[in-house]
Amino acid sequence: MFYTERQRQILSHLETNKNISVRELADLLFASTSTIRRDLSELESFGVLKRIHGGAILTGGANVDATAPYRQIQRQEEKDRIAQLAFPFLSGSTNYFFDSSSTVRSLALKLTDYKDVRIATNGLCLLSMLHSTPNLSVVSCGGYLRSPHDEFTGTVAVQAIQNMSADYFFFSCAGFSLAQGATEFSDENVAVKHAFFQHSKKHILLCDHTKFGKEYFFKSFDIRDIDYVITDKKPDDRTFIDVLGDRLIYPSV
Repeated sequence: MFYTERQRQILSHLETNKNISVRELADLLFASTSTIRRDLSELESFGVLKRIHGGAILTGGANVDATAPYRQIQRQEEKDRIAQLAFPFLSGSTNYFFDSSSTVRSLALKLTDYKDVRIATNGLCLLSMLHSTPNLSVVSCGGYLRSPHDEFTGTVAVQAIQNMSADYFFFSCAGFSLAQGATEFSDENVAVKHAFFQHSKKHILLCDHTKFGKEYFFKSFDIRDIDYVITDKKPDDRTFIDVLGDRLIYPSV
């Protein structure tokens, strides 16, 4: 999914204000109201916002999983920072599991220059962005395509993963707290993550700072299950640092 710069600015304003009028967007972006309406209609077709009379609101809420197109444009700078910190864990002659998250996808795309690498994922977007080469083997776990989240789930996916093995499992989460660990919106998502976890050696959570302290309905992993947590900034809550110790990786400045 590709967005124009103006559409990215529209979504940025909506993230800040949650809802905004066509007239306000036209004034802010120096565009005509008809142009803004066309952008909003296209963004609505992507599933990232909902048109209302005279404006738009973001889709989703406290207990609603964001769609894949919306996750794609959320906090890209933070995702790039996390991917850079996770980069030292990548190497050639290694097998990887990657979940369907956009944060993990930013890291996985850095593997294209390595030799003798095998990747398995349940993420449709990652599969569409990578292709197998003499140096890189890309495997889909298959299963039920959960739309509009662009991820494969279900028993077919879980059974396929049970026949695989990886050195590293990189994953993200909806929320991360001291009490519950990593949590998710969907039990289907959790089942696939558990399969990846059980058949991999090292388990690394990529989690931007906005998810710290948040909890959602389905628990995926306890804090003690996770080998490393990589985030884009030092947590405001010092307790995360005390509990995780050397397992927590964040920028030094």
